[in-house]
Amino acid sequence: MDQPVLFGRYRLVAPAGSGGTAQVWRALDERTGDEVAVKRLHPVVFGSDAGRQRLVREFRALRDLHHPNIVRVRDLEIGTDEAALILDFVDGQSLRERLGSGTALAPGEAVAIASDVGAALDAAHRAGLVHRDVSPGNVLIGMDGAARLTDFGIARAGTDHTAVTGSGLLVGTLHYVAPELLRGGSATASSDLYSLAAVTYEMLAGRPAFAVATPVALVEAQRAGAAPIENVDPALDAVVRHGLADDPTQRPATVAAFAAGLQAVVGHDTSGGEITERLALPLAAAAAGAAPVPSARVRNRRAPAMAAATLGLAALALGAAALSGPLGPEAAVGGGSAQPKRPAPTDVQPKATPAPTATPLPTTAPAVVQEPPPDNKGEGRGKNDGDHGNDDNGKKDEGD
Repeated sequence: MDQPVLFGRYRLVAPAGSGGTAQVWRALDERTGDEVAVKRLHPVVFGSDAGRQRLVREFRALRDLHHPNIVRVRDLEIGTDEAALILDFVDGQSLRERLGSGTALAPGEAVAIASDVGAALDAAHRAGLVHRDVSPGNVLIGMDGAARLTDFGIARAGTDHTAVTGSGLLVGTLHYVAPELLRGGSATASSDLYSLAAVTYEMLAGRPAFAVATPVALVEAQRAGAAPIENVDPALDAVVRHGLADDPTQRPATVAAFAAGLQAVVGHDTSGGEITERLALPLAAAAAGAAPVPSARVRNRRAPAMAAATLGLAALALGAAALSGPLGPEAAVGGGSAQPKRPAPTDVQPKATPAPTATPLPTTAPAVVQEPPPDNKGEGRGKNDGDHGNDDNGKKDEGD
């Protein structure tokens, strides 16, 4: 039996996962021949004017965010009784799957992944976006060996948003949420950096920095500080725990500086393996003020995506809608349990996703995320361009 075709072009091939507010499908774009991930949204997300407007705002903020280490949001389709986000499809596995149950990665692999995610966050922060949920489930490791950040679904255009919604839902995955957010503060580039440090800690230690079950317990554990990571270079442990500082002002200034610190240690450690082969300190230049260089080479502009690992967070994102923030994509990861091998660098540059420069992406967004005091409240967005969404009759808006 033929699979259904959505919006006249996306032929659904196989389900990839589902959550409270969305279902992700692997699909074929019959217009371009590309393999894509189609995130079909629950009517509760788009069934009101406010919901549709929120989706359009999110799409505007994300559609121009192109980077080799970010899963690209291709399109937004909204019809009378159907709405979907169209994403690149990444063939591989999530970092959560890679870590399994208590698997610690070699320092070289862990730092290479952290550097890829850091490059993605650096590009997002320069575009005025905060991810808000950096976690192993939202990091996809492709068959080309590169790590890509997905699920900007609770990302915010601007910087001033609290982590707890009006309904009391926590936005973000508990073990990786920065302490200032748990205290009702604002999501900033520094809170994303904290989350990346927490992910890096888990990659090196094989366990979360704080193995607690409630936000209250996590706040207390964060104040006490993370235990040293065993069996790694103490200098590497110091860099990671610097990123986990309870006080945001005591962390590295940027994700670029954090990643450069990791690379400075492991790049001189022969036990790090691939780090000396693949990384050329791409974020060190950004930390020094130069334009960032992508830390991964991309073989194929269609780098596929299939991940159901992060769909459970969709309900948290829906709660965040009360603050008029966007609800965004989870890409899907497929391809089994094989662990992809990181390739040595080549001279092939990405064709469709140019490296970011010091000019912010997208061009109408704020140039750099400014970090407000933890308890500031407010709203800020950096996109006012045209709309790629559809009206309620399923037709493309004329604004683009």
